[in-house]
Amino acid sequence: MCSRYLIIFGFVLIYTLNVTFAAYGDHKHRDPIDYTDDDVNRLFEQWEENDEDGSSKDDEDDPRKHQPKRPLTGKDPEKLFAQMKKGQATMLTALVAGNPTKRETEQIALIWWMGLRNALYDVHKFVGDDNKIVFGIDDGSRIYEIKEFLINQPECYEVIIDQQTFPGRGSKPTKSKLKEL
Repeated sequence: MCSRYLIIFGFVLIYTLNVTFAAYGDHKHRDPIDYTDDDVNRLFEQWEENDEDGSSKDDEDDPRKHQPKRPLTGKDPEKLFAQMKKGQATMLTALVAGNPTKRETEQIALIWWMGLRNALYDVHKFVGDDNKIVFGIDDGSRIYEIKEFLINQPECYEVIIDQQTFPGRGSKPTKSKLKEL
């Protein structure tokens, strides 16, 4: 009599374990790194089926969804140029005011380069002639921000970007120079 209960208990135990592990499925215990493309697609479909209103919450919170798309226009050539050069390496040339020596130009270039680096601009400097500094910029979309920094320096005569010249503070005669004339 005891053996009958033991056999029935064994079958019930095996049946319970089988049903329990079959309900969880094999995908519950797998590492996500081992998923195939089909597994990921099935999970995505299940996720979409279980979505209540058919749209994800992220779409509603996305601020870019409500912004109108702006085409590139020629109204502001600086912004247009910056958008065209986004992610591309570009260069600009800065001329130092006065008649500096090459050593003075290198010192000024170092000061400007450190100021740009401290402002988190990724630039490279090359000193050319006695009064010419060439700046290489990894992201061309920021070139006009760098130009604004440079033309506001008192030692800057002018900045040249893509054959356009922008006068710096050093190109304007000061009051002491005007009195000398």
